[in-house]
Amino acid sequence: MTRALALALAPLACVAVVVLGPTKRFERSALGRAHRALGDAAPRVATALVTIAVCDRKRGAAVASACFDALDRPNPLGQIVYLTLAIGGHASFVEGVEKRLLDGGDARGWTAATSAAFAFACATWALVCCSEPGTITRENNEEYLKAYAYDEIVYHRKRCRTTGKDAPARSKWCTTTERRVARFDHFCVWVNNTIGANNLRWFLLFLFAQLVLVGYVTLACAHAVRRSMTRRDCWSLRFQHETPSGARATLGNDKALLYRFVVYHYAPAVTLGVFCALVFVLLSVFLGYNVWLAAKNVTTNETFKWELVRESVETMKGERAGGSGDEQIDWGEMTRNKYDVGIWGNIKEVLFPPVKTPSAFALPWDALKAKRP
Repeated sequence: MTRALALALAPLACVAVVVLGPTKRFERSALGRAHRALGDAAPRVATALVTIAVCDRKRGAAVASACFDALDRPNPLGQIVYLTLAIGGHASFVEGVEKRLLDGGDARGWTAATSAAFAFACATWALVCCSEPGTITRENNEEYLKAYAYDEIVYHRKRCRTTGKDAPARSKWCTTTERRVARFDHFCVWVNNTIGANNLRWFLLFLFAQLVLVGYVTLACAHAVRRSMTRRDCWSLRFQHETPSGARATLGNDKALLYRFVVYHYAPAVTLGVFCALVFVLLSVFLGYNVWLAAKNVTTNETFKWELVRESVETMKGERAGGSGDEQIDWGEMTRNKYDVGIWGNIKEVLFPPVKTPSAFALPWDALKAKRP
Protein backbone atom coordinates (compact mmCIF):
# COMPACT_ATOMS: atom_id res chain seq x y z
CA MET A 1 0.00 0.00 0.00
CA THR A 2 2.90 2.33 0.75
CA ARG A 3 4.16 1.80 -2.77
CA ALA A 4 0.68 2.38 -4.18
CA LEU A 5 0.35 5.63 -2.22
CA ALA A 6 3.74 6.75 -3.49
CA LEU A 7 2.66 6.03 -7.07
CA ALA A 8 -0.56 7.97 -6.47
CA LEU A 9 1.20 10.96 -4.89
CA ALA A 10 3.99 11.18 -7.48
CA PRO A 11 1.85 12.41 -10.40
CA LEU A 12 -0.02 14.81 -8.11
CA ALA A 13 3.28 16.25 -6.91
CA CYS A 14 4.41 16.68 -10.52
CA VAL A 15 1.17 18.47 -11.39
CA ALA A 16 1.57 20.77 -8.37
CA VAL A 17 5.14 21.62 -9.41
CA VAL A 18 4.13 22.32 -13.02
CA VAL A 19 0.94 24.27 -12.21
CA LEU A 20 1.87 26.14 -9.02
CA GLY A 21 5.66 26.31 -9.37
CA PRO A 22 5.81 29.17 -11.92
CA THR A 23 3.29 31.38 -10.08
CA LYS A 24 4.40 34.47 -8.21
CA ARG A 25 2.98 33.23 -4.92
CA PHE A 26 5.00 30.01 -4.94
CA GLU A 27 8.17 31.14 -6.72
CA ARG A 28 10.17 31.22 -3.46
CA SER A 29 8.71 28.01 -2.05
CA ALA A 30 9.81 24.41 -2.56
CA LEU A 31 7.38 24.18 -5.50
CA GLY A 32 9.01 27.17 -7.18
CA ARG A 33 12.52 25.82 -6.65
CA ALA A 34 11.46 22.41 -7.95
CA HIS A 35 9.90 24.01 -11.04
CA ARG A 36 13.08 25.97 -11.82
CA ALA A 37 15.24 22.90 -11.26
CA LEU A 38 12.96 20.84 -13.49
CA GLY A 39 13.08 23.49 -16.21
CA ASP A 40 16.88 23.63 -16.08
CA ALA A 41 17.48 19.89 -15.88
CA ALA A 42 14.77 18.49 -18.18
CA PRO A 43 16.37 19.51 -21.50
CA ARG A 44 19.79 18.19 -20.47
CA VAL A 45 18.42 14.91 -19.12
CA ALA A 46 16.22 14.38 -22.18
CA THR A 47 19.11 15.10 -24.54
CA ALA A 48 21.38 12.71 -22.63
CA LEU A 49 18.79 9.91 -22.73
CA VAL A 50 18.19 10.36 -26.46
CA THR A 51 21.96 10.45 -27.08
CA ILE A 52 22.38 7.16 -25.22
CA ALA A 53 19.50 5.63 -27.21
CA VAL A 54 20.87 6.62 -30.64
CA CYS A 55 24.56 6.26 -29.66
CA ASP A 56 25.46 9.54 -31.34
CA ARG A 57 25.84 12.89 -29.59
CA LYS A 58 25.00 15.15 -32.55
CA ARG A 59 22.12 13.01 -33.71
CA GLY A 60 20.80 12.75 -30.14
CA ALA A 61 20.86 16.53 -29.72
CA ALA A 62 19.06 16.97 -33.05
CA VAL A 63 16.36 14.43 -32.13
CA ALA A 64 15.87 16.00 -28.68
CA SER A 65 15.62 19.47 -30.22
CA ALA A 66 13.01 18.22 -32.69
CA CYS A 67 11.01 16.67 -29.84
CA PHE A 68 11.06 19.92 -27.86
CA ASP A 69 9.93 21.84 -30.94
CA ALA A 70 7.06 19.35 -31.37
CA LEU A 71 5.99 19.79 -27.73
CA ASP A 72 5.84 23.56 -28.25
CA ARG A 73 3.15 23.02 -30.88
CA PRO A 74 -0.35 21.56 -30.49
CA ASN A 75 0.04 17.82 -29.92
CA PRO A 76 -2.21 15.07 -28.52
CA LEU A 77 0.15 13.93 -25.74
CA GLY A 78 -1.91 15.51 -22.95
CA GLN A 79 -5.12 14.18 -24.46
CA ILE A 80 -3.67 10.67 -24.64
CA VAL A 81 -2.63 10.86 -20.98
CA TYR A 82 -6.12 12.04 -19.98
CA LEU A 83 -7.86 9.27 -21.91
CA THR A 84 -5.47 6.68 -20.48
CA LEU A 85 -6.21 7.82 -16.92
CA ALA A 86 -9.96 8.11 -17.52
CA ILE A 87 -10.44 4.80 -19.33
CA GLY A 88 -7.96 2.95 -17.11
CA GLY A 89 -9.58 4.32 -13.96
CA HIS A 90 -13.05 3.43 -15.23
CA ALA A 91 -11.97 -0.14 -16.03
CA SER A 92 -10.28 -0.51 -12.63
CA PHE A 93 -13.39 0.72 -10.83
CA VAL A 94 -15.77 -1.53 -12.75
CA GLU A 95 -13.63 -4.66 -12.38
CA GLY A 96 -12.13 -4.09 -8.94
CA VAL A 97 -14.94 -2.34 -7.10
CA GLU A 98 -18.29 -2.46 -8.86
CA LYS A 99 -18.33 -6.13 -9.88
CA ARG A 100 -16.37 -7.40 -6.91
CA LEU A 101 -17.80 -5.46 -3.98
CA LEU A 102 -21.14 -3.95 -4.98
CA ASP A 103 -23.69 -6.78 -4.87
CA GLY A 104 -21.32 -9.29 -6.46
CA GLY A 105 -21.75 -7.95 -9.97
CA ASP A 106 -25.42 -6.94 -9.69
CA ALA A 107 -24.65 -3.31 -8.94
CA ARG A 108 -28.22 -2.03 -9.49
CA GLY A 109 -28.04 1.74 -9.74
CA TRP A 110 -24.26 1.86 -9.40
CA THR A 111 -23.69 0.78 -12.99
CA ALA A 112 -25.90 3.57 -14.31
CA ALA A 113 -24.31 6.15 -12.00
CA THR A 114 -20.80 5.07 -13.00
CA SER A 115 -21.63 5.28 -16.69
CA ALA A 116 -23.25 8.69 -16.25
CA ALA A 117 -20.30 10.17 -14.32
CA PHE A 118 -17.78 8.77 -16.79
CA ALA A 119 -19.80 9.94 -19.82
CA PHE A 120 -20.25 13.43 -18.32
CA ALA A 121 -16.50 13.78 -17.73
CA CYS A 122 -15.51 12.55 -21.20
CA ALA A 123 -18.23 14.55 -22.98
CA THR A 124 -17.11 17.84 -21.39
CA TRP A 125 -13.50 16.98 -22.21
CA ALA A 126 -14.39 16.45 -25.89
CA LEU A 127 -16.44 19.66 -25.76
CA VAL A 128 -13.44 21.75 -24.68
CA CYS A 129 -11.12 19.96 -27.11
CA CYS A 130 -13.32 21.04 -30.03
CA SER A 131 -14.34 24.46 -28.69
CA GLU A 132 -13.40 27.73 -30.40
CA PRO A 133 -11.57 29.96 -27.86
CA GLY A 134 -12.28 33.26 -29.57
CA THR A 135 -9.79 33.58 -32.38
CA ILE A 136 -9.31 37.18 -33.51
CA THR A 137 -9.15 37.73 -37.26
CA ARG A 138 -9.17 40.77 -39.51
CA GLU A 139 -12.92 40.30 -39.95
CA ASN A 140 -13.92 40.33 -36.27
CA ASN A 141 -11.13 42.54 -34.90
CA GLU A 142 -13.39 45.63 -34.64
CA GLU A 143 -16.01 43.70 -32.67
CA TYR A 144 -13.45 42.64 -30.09
CA LEU A 145 -12.03 46.17 -29.90
CA LYS A 146 -15.49 47.41 -28.93
CA ALA A 147 -16.06 44.57 -26.47
CA TYR A 148 -12.71 44.94 -24.68
CA ALA A 149 -11.55 48.54 -24.28
CA TYR A 150 -8.04 49.50 -23.15
CA ASP A 151 -7.80 50.23 -19.44
CA GLU A 152 -4.51 52.16 -19.87
CA ILE A 153 -3.10 50.31 -16.87
CA VAL A 154 -2.47 46.74 -17.95
CA TYR A 155 -3.47 47.16 -21.58
CA HIS A 156 -2.47 49.94 -23.96
CA ARG A 157 -3.08 50.32 -27.66
CA LYS A 158 -0.65 48.27 -29.73
CA ARG A 159 -0.46 46.90 -33.23
CA CYS A 160 -0.79 43.19 -33.97
CA ARG A 161 1.90 42.24 -36.47
CA THR A 162 -0.20 39.37 -37.85
CA THR A 163 -3.54 41.08 -38.47
CA GLY A 164 -1.97 44.48 -39.07
CA LYS A 165 -4.63 46.07 -36.84
CA ASP A 166 -4.88 47.25 -33.25
CA ALA A 167 -4.83 44.26 -30.89
CA PRO A 168 -7.94 44.21 -28.67
CA ALA A 169 -7.34 44.56 -24.95
CA ARG A 170 -7.07 41.32 -22.97
CA SER A 171 -6.09 39.41 -26.11
CA LYS A 172 -2.79 37.59 -26.47
CA TRP A 173 -0.91 35.81 -29.19
CA CYS A 174 -0.89 32.10 -28.28
CA THR A 175 2.58 30.90 -29.19
CA THR A 176 1.47 27.27 -29.13
CA THR A 177 -1.46 27.48 -31.55
CA GLU A 178 -0.11 30.59 -33.33
CA ARG A 179 -3.27 32.69 -33.22
CA ARG A 180 -4.48 35.74 -31.31
CA VAL A 181 -7.14 34.80 -28.76
CA ALA A 182 -9.63 37.16 -27.13
CA ARG A 183 -9.53 37.33 -23.32
CA PHE A 184 -6.66 34.86 -23.38
CA ASP A 185 -6.47 32.71 -20.25
CA HIS A 186 -4.00 29.89 -20.90
CA PHE A 187 -3.22 26.90 -23.09
CA CYS A 188 -4.42 23.62 -21.56
CA VAL A 189 -2.42 20.52 -22.49
CA TRP A 190 -5.16 18.16 -21.28
CA VAL A 191 -7.50 19.37 -24.03
CA ASN A 192 -4.81 20.54 -26.46
CA ASN A 193 -6.59 23.85 -26.89
CA THR A 194 -6.35 27.48 -25.90
CA ILE A 195 -8.76 28.76 -23.25
CA GLY A 196 -10.20 32.17 -24.06
CA ALA A 197 -13.33 34.31 -24.13
CA ASN A 198 -15.57 31.81 -25.91
CA ASN A 199 -14.67 28.54 -24.22
CA LEU A 200 -13.80 29.46 -20.61
CA ARG A 201 -17.36 28.45 -19.63
CA TRP A 202 -16.83 25.00 -21.14
CA PHE A 203 -13.45 24.69 -19.43
CA LEU A 204 -15.06 25.39 -16.04
CA LEU A 205 -17.75 22.82 -16.84
CA PHE A 206 -14.99 20.36 -17.76
CA LEU A 207 -13.27 20.89 -14.39
CA PHE A 208 -16.59 20.47 -12.58
CA ALA A 209 -17.29 17.21 -14.45
CA GLN A 210 -13.88 15.80 -13.49
CA LEU A 211 -14.56 16.83 -9.89
CA VAL A 212 -17.90 14.98 -9.97
CA LEU A 213 -16.24 11.87 -11.41
CA VAL A 214 -13.39 11.58 -8.90
CA GLY A 215 -15.70 12.53 -6.02
CA TYR A 216 -18.14 9.81 -7.05
CA VAL A 217 -15.38 7.19 -7.33
CA THR A 218 -13.97 8.17 -3.92
CA LEU A 219 -17.35 7.83 -2.19
CA ALA A 220 -18.22 4.65 -4.09
CA CYS A 221 -14.94 2.99 -3.10
CA ALA A 222 -15.42 3.91 0.56
CA HIS A 223 -19.03 2.70 0.48
CA ALA A 224 -18.07 -0.55 -1.26
CA VAL A 225 -15.36 -1.41 1.27
CA ARG A 226 -17.55 -0.59 4.27
CA ARG A 227 -20.50 -2.49 2.82
CA SER A 228 -18.40 -5.57 2.07
CA MET A 229 -16.91 -5.56 5.56
CA THR A 230 -20.38 -5.28 7.09
CA ARG A 231 -21.79 -8.11 4.99
CA ARG A 232 -18.84 -10.32 5.91
CA ASP A 233 -19.30 -9.37 9.58
CA CYS A 234 -15.70 -8.16 9.81
CA TRP A 235 -16.50 -5.73 12.62
CA SER A 236 -17.17 -8.60 15.05
CA LEU A 237 -13.78 -10.22 14.53
CA ARG A 238 -11.58 -10.52 17.63
CA PHE A 239 -7.79 -10.62 17.28
CA GLN A 240 -5.18 -12.15 19.57
CA HIS A 241 -3.36 -9.01 20.64
CA GLU A 242 -4.80 -6.45 23.05
CA THR A 243 -5.25 -2.70 22.85
CA PRO A 244 -3.47 -0.37 25.33
CA SER A 245 -6.66 -0.42 27.45
CA GLY A 246 -6.42 -4.22 27.82
CA ALA A 247 -9.38 -5.11 25.59
CA ARG A 248 -9.21 -7.62 22.76
CA ALA A 249 -8.36 -5.84 19.52
CA THR A 250 -11.11 -5.38 16.94
CA LEU A 251 -11.32 -3.42 13.71
CA GLY A 252 -13.43 -0.87 15.57
CA ASN A 253 -11.04 -0.09 18.43
CA ASP A 254 -7.65 -0.47 16.70
CA LYS A 255 -7.15 2.01 13.85
CA ALA A 256 -3.75 0.65 12.84
CA LEU A 257 -5.21 -2.85 12.59
CA LEU A 258 -8.13 -1.54 10.54
CA TYR A 259 -5.70 0.16 8.16
CA ARG A 260 -3.68 -3.01 7.61
CA PHE A 261 -6.79 -5.15 7.23
CA VAL A 262 -8.40 -2.87 4.64
CA VAL A 263 -5.17 -2.44 2.68
CA TYR A 264 -4.57 -6.19 2.55
CA HIS A 265 -8.10 -7.31 1.64
CA TYR A 266 -9.28 -4.33 -0.45
CA ALA A 267 -6.10 -3.05 -2.09
CA PRO A 268 -7.62 -2.13 -5.51
CA ALA A 269 -10.53 -0.21 -4.01
CA VAL A 270 -8.35 1.57 -1.43
CA THR A 271 -5.67 2.53 -3.95
CA LEU A 272 -8.20 3.89 -6.44
CA GLY A 273 -10.20 5.63 -3.72
CA VAL A 274 -7.14 7.33 -2.19
CA PHE A 275 -5.86 8.43 -5.59
CA CYS A 276 -9.26 9.92 -6.54
CA ALA A 277 -9.54 11.60 -3.14
CA LEU A 278 -6.20 13.34 -3.68
CA VAL A 279 -7.22 14.37 -7.20
CA PHE A 280 -10.52 15.62 -5.76
CA VAL A 281 -8.68 17.94 -3.38
CA LEU A 282 -6.39 19.22 -6.14
CA LEU A 283 -9.29 19.77 -8.56
CA SER A 284 -11.38 21.48 -5.88
CA VAL A 285 -8.63 24.01 -5.29
CA PHE A 286 -8.02 24.52 -9.01
CA LEU A 287 -11.72 24.88 -9.88
CA GLY A 288 -12.31 27.18 -6.91
CA TYR A 289 -9.38 29.34 -7.99
CA ASN A 290 -10.67 29.61 -11.55
CA VAL A 291 -14.20 30.46 -10.41
CA TRP A 292 -12.74 33.10 -8.08
CA LEU A 293 -10.81 34.61 -11.00
CA ALA A 294 -13.96 34.57 -13.15
CA ALA A 295 -15.92 36.30 -10.38
CA LYS A 296 -13.24 39.03 -10.30
CA ASN A 297 -13.07 39.19 -14.12
CA VAL A 298 -9.37 38.37 -14.18
CA THR A 299 -7.74 35.78 -16.42
CA THR A 300 -4.88 33.48 -15.45
CA ASN A 301 -2.65 35.42 -17.83
CA GLU A 302 -3.64 38.71 -16.18
CA THR A 303 -2.75 37.56 -12.67
CA PHE A 304 0.92 37.88 -13.58
CA LYS A 305 0.34 41.31 -15.13
CA TRP A 306 -1.48 42.58 -12.03
CA GLU A 307 1.33 41.32 -9.81
CA LEU A 308 3.76 43.47 -11.81
CA VAL A 309 1.40 46.47 -11.60
CA ARG A 310 1.13 46.18 -7.81
CA GLU A 311 4.88 45.80 -7.45
CA SER A 312 5.41 48.91 -9.59
CA VAL A 313 2.90 50.88 -7.51
CA GLU A 314 4.59 49.82 -4.27
CA THR A 315 7.95 50.88 -5.70
CA MET A 316 6.51 54.25 -6.73
CA LYS A 317 5.04 54.73 -3.27
CA GLY A 318 8.41 54.10 -1.70
CA GLU A 319 10.14 56.50 -4.06
CA ARG A 320 7.57 59.25 -3.44
CA ALA A 321 7.38 58.77 0.32
CA GLY A 322 7.64 62.17 1.91
CA GLY A 323 7.23 63.95 -1.44
CA SER A 324 4.97 66.95 -1.92
CA GLY A 325 2.72 65.50 -4.63
CA ASP A 326 1.64 62.27 -2.93
CA GLU A 327 -1.92 63.45 -2.25
CA GLN A 328 -2.53 64.05 -5.97
CA ILE A 329 -2.08 60.38 -6.91
CA ASP A 330 -4.94 57.94 -6.45
CA TRP A 331 -3.00 54.75 -5.81
CA GLY A 332 -6.18 52.72 -5.49
CA GLU A 333 -7.31 53.79 -8.95
CA MET A 334 -3.99 52.66 -10.40
CA THR A 335 -4.57 49.11 -9.17
CA ARG A 336 -8.33 48.93 -9.77
CA ASN A 337 -9.52 46.36 -12.28
CA LYS A 338 -11.71 48.37 -14.66
CA TYR A 339 -13.10 45.20 -16.22
CA ASP A 340 -14.66 44.16 -12.91
CA VAL A 341 -18.40 44.90 -13.16
CA GLY A 342 -19.50 42.97 -10.08
CA ILE A 343 -19.68 39.25 -9.40
CA TRP A 344 -22.86 38.57 -11.35
CA GLY A 345 -21.85 40.78 -14.25
CA ASN A 346 -18.47 39.05 -14.42
CA ILE A 347 -20.02 35.58 -14.33
CA LYS A 348 -22.50 36.63 -17.00
CA GLU A 349 -19.63 37.72 -19.25
CA VAL A 350 -18.07 34.25 -18.90
CA LEU A 351 -21.33 32.42 -19.59
CA PHE A 352 -22.40 34.74 -22.42
CA PRO A 353 -19.32 36.12 -24.22
CA PRO A 354 -19.81 39.63 -25.65
CA VAL A 355 -18.77 38.59 -29.17
CA LYS A 356 -20.55 35.69 -30.84
CA THR A 357 -18.58 33.54 -33.25
CA PRO A 358 -20.08 31.91 -36.36
CA SER A 359 -19.07 28.49 -35.03
CA ALA A 360 -18.54 27.82 -31.34
CA PHE A 361 -17.00 24.41 -32.04
CA ALA A 362 -14.61 22.98 -34.57
CA LEU A 363 -12.88 19.69 -35.24
CA PRO A 364 -9.13 19.71 -34.44
CA TRP A 365 -8.05 20.01 -38.07
CA ASP A 366 -10.56 22.83 -38.64
CA ALA A 367 -9.26 24.62 -35.56
CA LEU A 368 -5.74 24.56 -36.93
CA LYS A 369 -6.96 26.17 -40.16
CA ALA A 370 -8.88 28.79 -38.20
CA LYS A 371 -5.74 30.08 -36.50
CA ARG A 372 -4.76 31.88 -39.68
CA PRO A 373 -5.96 35.53 -39.64
